Amino acid sequence: MTNANREQLMKVARNCTAYRYKQDSDLKSNVKILGETTRSCENCRHFTEDHQCDIDLIDEILSDMAMELDEED
Repeated sequence: MTNANREQLMKVARNCTAYRYKQDSDLKSNVKILGETTRSCENCRHFTEDHQCDIDLIDEILSDMAMELDEED
């Protein structure tokens, strides 16, 4: 996996059809003021303790997002 930063992990999660929110008391920092949860790979059921996607989608989605940006240019 690419060492994606926090912003990239949020963008990946917004573009991932396999994203599944994992409720975890350690992730309270991912809750906005109004109680809305920030969508990120970090709070997805597929994101492991080793910071990996257990279904290997992070690199694929980042690559797809990069291709879309290239097409816009």
